[in-house]
Amino acid sequence: MDEKLLANIGLNKYERSVYWTLLKKRDLEASKLSQLSRVPIGKIYEILRDLNKYGLVESQPSRPRKYRTVDPKIAFELMYKRREEEALNELKLLRETFAEIERQLSNGDSPKHVETIFWPDKFHDNELEEMVNSSFEDIEHELCVVTPLKYKPGVSKQYDDSMSIFSKAYLNLAQRGIHVKIIDSYSQLLPSIKELINSIEDESVKSNFQKFMEIRILETKHDFVIFDSKTIFLDIEDQSNTGTSLGMTQIHDESYTKRFKAKFDDLWTKGKRFNIT
Repeated sequence: MDEKLLANIGLNKYERSVYWTLLKKRDLEASKLSQLSRVPIGKIYEILRDLNKYGLVESQPSRPRKYRTVDPKIAFELMYKRREEEALNELKLLRETFAEIERQLSNGDSPKHVETIFWPDKFHDNELEEMVNSSFEDIEHELCVVTPLKYKPGVSKQYDDSMSIFSKAYLNLAQRGIHVKIIDSYSQLLPSIKELINSIEDESVKSNFQKFMEIRILETKHDFVIFDSKTIFLDIEDQSNTGTSLGMTQIHDESYTKRFKAKFDDLWTKGKRFNIT
């Protein structure tokens, strides 16, 4: 079987490697599975939990505990039915959203000053870094960021490759005394920020980051960024290549952005604090 087919059903790089290894080797302990699949031991249990959640892998009540694949015919059928139900729910939500947008437009409640920016097919040299820094330079008080589940490590190469740029930009904001609040779904941003902070020897600088930057962990599909409770940035996903971004829409409307800030605050209360040092 072509391992690339597993990517088509939504498995990321680590999940594909673990599942493919179990298909070939049958029952394995986590440590041996980590070795054969080349997935770090620190990640192997998380990957196994996710595969179990998808119904693809099960554990055996043995000592030491071993893992094996569920009969693919059964597992894939259940996975298909679950995805079908999720797709129907998403279509229902999309229809309701369209109806709400039409209602608001008819009431003259549409956002003002909307601007859409499309990314180039490929950023050259320091283009992305310059664009990010330019966008952030006008922030005066607070940046609120929500990173969704689709940006877990290995899912989006585009996002993984950009993480060092965004993590540096967030730290620069905190160093300026701007409050940075991030809700993250275990993306590549977390180790990137932690690595940068741990490389700093000056404890007073580290303390400043702790004062102005806070990260909370919450798995969510929401995906937006808010500048100073005035401007909302919404990602435009490439529907021909999901997991990558075509660009973003900027909405400069405080009354409209206020609704997103309320949603951010609700998600924030549900998140678990992440230690950045």
